[in-house]
Amino acid sequence: MIEIKGITLPVLLIRISEGAEESVVFEQLEKLLNSKLSEGAYFLVEGNSPLVKKVEEFLTKKNVRNIKKLEKALEKRAPEPRLLVIEKHLRSGQRIEHNGDVLVLGNVNKDAQVVATGNIIVMGTLRGIAIAGALGDESAVVVALRMEPQQIRIGRKIAISNEEERISPGYPEIARVENGAIILERV
Repeated sequence: MIEIKGITLPVLLIRISEGAEESVVFEQLEKLLNSKLSEGAYFLVEGNSPLVKKVEEFLTKKNVRNIKKLEKALEKRAPEPRLLVIEKHLRSGQRIEHNGDVLVLGNVNKDAQVVATGNIIVMGTLRGIAIAGALGDESAVVVALRMEPQQIRIGRKIAISNEEERISPGYPEIARVENGAIILERV
C-alpha cells in the first residue's frame, strides 16, 4: 500500500509501506497521476520498501517533478547577500527594504526610509526614518555619522524626535535598545 499526503501545496508525499505489492502501488500511482490532485505538483517519495527507487524512476518517466531535484537546484542558487550597500543619497520619498543589514554610503534625507531585518549603518547624515530589526529583533542597531532622525524603530521600540529637539553633536552615534527603550550613545 501507499499513503499519499499533501505536505504543502503543491508537494505530495508518497509513503510506501514495507511489503507493499508492486502491482497495487503502480495501480494507485496511475490513478493519482490521472487525478486533478497531481496537476503541477512536486512529489517526495519515502519509505523502507525496495519499491521507492522504482517509484521515483516511474514518476520521472511520466515527467512528474521530484522535490529532491528542486531542493538541489535551490541549493545551487547563490544566496541573497546579507549586506546591502547603497552607494547614493536617499531622497525624500525613497524607501529601501532588505532582509539583512543595510549600509548607506551617503545621507538619508527627511521622509526617506531604510527598512532592514538587521542593522542599519549610514555613512552620512540620517534625517529620515530608520527601521532596524524589522521582524522584531531588538538586538539590531542603527549607526550614523550624524544622527538627526525623524524616527528610529528597533524591533518593536520607536523613538521619534522633533526637528528642533535633535541636532547632531558632531560625532558618530549608535542607537540601540536598552532596558526597553531606544538610547543613543557615542560610537
